[in-house]
Amino acid sequence: MNSRNLKLGLDYHGVIDQNLGYFSEFCRQAARRGCRIYVVTGGPEVKVRECLAAANIECELIFAITDYYQALGQASQRPDGSFKIADELWNQAKAAFCRRSRISLHIDDSAAYRRHFSTPFCLYDTQKSAGLILPNFKIDFGSSPNKALNEIEDILAVIGGTNTKKMPSNKV
Repeated sequence: MNSRNLKLGLDYHGVIDQNLGYFSEFCRQAARRGCRIYVVTGGPEVKVRECLAAANIECELIFAITDYYQALGQASQRPDGSFKIADELWNQAKAAFCRRSRISLHIDDSAAYRRHFSTPFCLYDTQKSAGLILPNFKIDFGSSPNKALNEIEDILAVIGGTNTKKMPSNKV
């Protein structure tokens, strides 16, 4: 798969914010390859945008669940100013966005969302600096961002059915 066609979804809380330096470089390397980064998070967008700017992380778009459901009138505000959104709506939101936006791969630390995804989903393990794409591929986020991006490209070529290379070495 050509990087110029890749759209990567990255969760903010639990992925990017757990290793700002790494993901700042990851996003820079991805952009150099022509890959588009979408931050797909709970939100709110304004706070996430401030945090990304402080870490020099650029992205094409931020999708924030709280902002999305507020705009639809499906979020109720609590006395503390936070918003309540029905669990089922919340759990489906990232998957629906990724499907609509034709995201190539979404990276998230929450397994609860996985069952809603038809988009390839990488479960990020903060402790191991690794991601698992079911059924049996691993991305080493402990290695250089460039190497992790190569692994992503190789894996997506295989699971997307467009691979003309040998099987990636990061098959589990």
